[in-house]
Amino acid sequence: MSFTADIYKEILFDISAGTNQTQPFAMRRTAFNNGIVVVFAINVATKMRSAFLSVTSVISKCKFPHWKGVEIETATLPAYGSDTPFVALFQLPNSADDIFEIVVEDLRRQLKAAKCNEDSLPVIINVLAKWKNFFASNKELVMTEKRQQGLYGELLFLSECLDSYGLESVSHWAGSEDETHDFYFGSHAVEVKTTSMQAPYFASISSEYQMDNSDLPGKLFLRFYALRTSQSGGETLPERVAMLRGRLHENLSELQKFDEKLKKYGYFDEATDSYTIGYYQRDNYCFSVEDGFPKITKSNLPQGVSNLTYRISIALCIPYAQSIESVFKVLKGGNCCAKRKNS
Repeated sequence: MSFTADIYKEILFDISAGTNQTQPFAMRRTAFNNGIVVVFAINVATKMRSAFLSVTSVISKCKFPHWKGVEIETATLPAYGSDTPFVALFQLPNSADDIFEIVVEDLRRQLKAAKCNEDSLPVIINVLAKWKNFFASNKELVMTEKRQQGLYGELLFLSECLDSYGLESVSHWAGSEDETHDFYFGSHAVEVKTTSMQAPYFASISSEYQMDNSDLPGKLFLRFYALRTSQSGGETLPERVAMLRGRLHENLSELQKFDEKLKKYGYFDEATDSYTIGYYQRDNYCFSVEDGFPKITKSNLPQGVSNLTYRISIALCIPYAQSIESVFKVLKGGNCCAKRKNS
């Protein structure tokens, strides 16, 4: 659990034990070395959560980014013997406890990392703006199992790219950018697909454009991973993310770019406790998508048909298999090697 989730859990325990029930709120205070103070609170009667973030100046509450499920105001906390102004976040009825805790945890982390207490207000506004934009996009805060697996597959290929390309590989990852394909290397592209079903394997294609190489001056490749999922073992999505961050830590620019792409994809560190599925690799393949490859493209569709989804039999793709080494040779500007059955 996160620091924030643990704090709220402790406060709820205090309330259930009858501690401090003479006050409308049960609170816990934490202070950082930069002078910023965060107070976590729960309404004793309603059990709704709130958080108070210290600032050095106050602005109108209408200036704060808002979204459904939270109320944001300015406040003081005389109970702590201080006239310090605070930005207060209040959880509203019919909103999820875990979502509120994730937002507060993000605020806590960012405020703890701030250089000085004067930075508190701009940090708060920036974090709230980020979350307002996220909720406005109608994305789920915790990714579905299908989306988790898709991201895990793309990160597997990104790991292979780091081995071949180095740290600048992050720039080639387009999976979070709503592009047609997941990776672009100059004139070439790579689409990554995964399955957690047993053989015979199939790749799920989400549009008539994903296997269409007609608008690419170079080659299109399909990287396919067959995975086994487990709740008791294997590598989790947060573990793969941590491994990649460890490899990127020497280049802060690429690490920052990686983290930004993760957030665009819908992955937030504050929600990592929800990602408990472990993955094992059963098989992996690379295929060159070319003439004769089993696919449906826009040019194949009858007039009036669009937004197509379909599945490709991996067994029928084997004649187009490439070694991963030959694929990276092409991506780097070399020539394609001889075909082989798998990588």
